[in-house]
Amino acid sequence: MSTADGDSGDRTSPIDADYIGNLDALTRDLDDIEKIAAAALSGTPTDHVARDRIASTPAELTYSELTARQQQRRVAEGWGEPEIADILDPIALAQLDEWRAAQRISWERSDLVVVGISALIGALGNLYDNRVDAAVLGGLSLLKKTDLLRRWEKEAARLPIDYTGPKFGGPAHRVRSAGHDIGRFFTALNQVRTGVFEGTWWDGGQRMAGFATTTRSGLPFAQASEPHVAVALLLKHWAADFVTLMNLPLPGWTLLYEMPDASLRKFAYDAYAGTNSGDGLNLRSGLLTPGLGMFATEIVIRTHTHLRSYRATGTARLTTSAAANHREMLLAAHAAAGAISLSKTAAAAIAGETAIAARHLNLPVLTRIGMLALKVRADAAARDSAGSPSWDQLLATEAATWTLPEALTIADLLAN
Repeated sequence: MSTADGDSGDRTSPIDADYIGNLDALTRDLDDIEKIAAAALSGTPTDHVARDRIASTPAELTYSELTARQQQRRVAEGWGEPEIADILDPIALAQLDEWRAAQRISWERSDLVVVGISALIGALGNLYDNRVDAAVLGGLSLLKKTDLLRRWEKEAARLPIDYTGPKFGGPAHRVRSAGHDIGRFFTALNQVRTGVFEGTWWDGGQRMAGFATTTRSGLPFAQASEPHVAVALLLKHWAADFVTLMNLPLPGWTLLYEMPDASLRKFAYDAYAGTNSGDGLNLRSGLLTPGLGMFATEIVIRTHTHLRSYRATGTARLTTSAAANHREMLLAAHAAAGAISLSKTAAAAIAGETAIAARHLNLPVLTRIGMLALKVRADAAARDSAGSPSWDQLLATEAATWTLPEALTIADLLAN
């Protein structure tokens, strides 16, 4: 029997053929009972053959015995092969299709192979993250030499976010204030519009506010009061800085440098500054570079699952159950890469890198793992809610029908 949810035909149907055969026999018996009831209620002659057969039906049969008896009847009475579409009404068929579509698909050997390959790609990306990041930096360095980036760098020069005066200077000055933090866009934009640098520093446990309107050489900062001009300048400045060695801080990272805890501020600064220029945790090394490995893993698994769906159904669109299987595969592959990332980070910290070891954390993959785990759990909950009713619920529903006058009439008729 073909599956109704469009999954691969070699997958096991959730309904056994014996179930369908027994359900078909029960449906035929119920049809006879309805005919007997209709005849009794209308006062017309009843079908004595059907009546005697139903009245003589043996009770307390095991499931195997019941199945064997129904198969014998099917052959003797020439019923033919049962079709579930002929047994259920449209509403029940729709419910069955919905139930089938929500069932979990068991993994095949090809799924394990694809997950293994994609997990290996992600793991290698984490093991050799320094080399991958160096290659990415090389590509960005080529962009830095283009006429477009050079023009943007000139057009967005002398902005207040580039202030490097006392308390805010140094090679890692971009982490000391909000101006280069893409997670604090509006704060940086306000500085560009007003032409005033704003920053925070600490003195003896006291939070201090820093302001500046001129560069260290005394020139006034560039100012763009019009919002659209200020946005353009800020984005050009960030683009020009993104292709440099120090890149940009991670979104929101500069907030750590403004915290009252001195050790937290030191960690934020050291992690971004690194041992040498560019080898710390920044937007390139923390998101772009590890994101490439995550992207490759996603491509491999998505290609596999969508091709499988296309071969089975003629469309690349995933069914509910196929989408749940897809998320399980992604979670397994990313979990392997995430484990390597955490292990390398811990090993680097133990080896003496301390705060700089944070650069080995694969933040995109770890975030993706958390999101996928929630989705997989939601899929499991959806399957549980879409399950068949309990035996108590079925008993309550079926027992209620025997309180109807028609049911009492049938019981009296069969008893006489």
